[in-house]
Amino acid sequence: MLASSRHLLLSGLAVFALLGAMQTDAQTRLKDLNAADRAALDNLSTQRRAEERKSDTQRRNARQIAQEIEALRQQIIDISKKQGTGETRSAIFRARLETLNQQEIDITRKLSVERAKQARLLSALQIYSRNPPPALFVTPRKANDAVLAAIIMRAITPELQKRTNGLVKQNNDLVNLRRQAAAQNDALFVSESDISDQRDEIERLISQKMGLEDQLLGQADQMDARATELKAKEARLRGDIPLKMLGIAPADNTHLMQPVVGDVTRAFAQADGAGPSNRGTTYAALPGAQVTSPAEGEVEFAGPLDSYGQVVILNIGNNYRVVITGIGRIYVDKGQTVGRQEPLGRMPNLSEKKTLLYMELRRGEDPVNPATQLQVSSR
Repeated sequence: MLASSRHLLLSGLAVFALLGAMQTDAQTRLKDLNAADRAALDNLSTQRRAEERKSDTQRRNARQIAQEIEALRQQIIDISKKQGTGETRSAIFRARLETLNQQEIDITRKLSVERAKQARLLSALQIYSRNPPPALFVTPRKANDAVLAAIIMRAITPELQKRTNGLVKQNNDLVNLRRQAAAQNDALFVSESDISDQRDEIERLISQKMGLEDQLLGQADQMDARATELKAKEARLRGDIPLKMLGIAPADNTHLMQPVVGDVTRAFAQADGAGPSNRGTTYAALPGAQVTSPAEGEVEFAGPLDSYGQVVILNIGNNYRVVITGIGRIYVDKGQTVGRQEPLGRMPNLSEKKTLLYMELRRGEDPVNPATQLQVSSR
């Protein structure tokens, strides 16, 4: 164990010594550059800085658009609240209409019965008034009954008329109420239609602005890539040693690619103060930075998940799964097959501060160091 530690220490010192020697050698080479190479180096530095400034400008513009999108989303939330209130009122009016309809049916039925009774009575009175029985053929008893009947009918008729008028008035009032409720319901329908149109228009604007945001961020990505390329050319002109000479080889298909351009803030198994050890790797990335697939695989899940925010889970074969959280907007769908370094989405773009992306590699239910060489033979 002691020998192994000593070997690692000596190896580390050798690497630092090599880096120091390389830096001294690079400075010597920089002094030895001729005028043409110095001019080319200055030109490359100027171009790189210009690309970086353009990238920063594009990202600021994209961030402003993202804030406008959030404001539009808030408008949709407010409209939804209004629409919910309108739907509640509409439901109340519909229930009231149903009640009024039923009351109108009942009153109409009662009116029909009363009118039928009244019609029979009036018909009898009319017949009686037109064809009174001859006095000679009517016995005193019958004459008394006829007079009594006439007196009763004469007394009942005004009451019947009054009751009928009351029922008619009540029916008219109900009809008027029904018309008013129907008019209010129509007004609500128009209002809800207007709200729906407003919502559709806002959603169209959001879609349009999201497309513009993606375009600006895509241009910023291209400028960053161009700046990186120019930086590599600067390094070659200065005589800096390529990374491959330090034993840092490009990642192959047996290793996960870094899903976002950024610095590692917490490595695998690294503890955070009193908290538990990290089960994955955390990266600090620029707002709106593109998130790419670290390996080829199938999307098993894409979307919000409990308190983790937007999550993408990739099945990369041989019981390996990659879990990525912290994405602001996801581009892929469940069941979709993605290639290595294919875009999965973008980081949140509402702040100028760097955002955090978390990537975890699991084999079965066990977390695995993302730097571990993958066993992909059975994929």
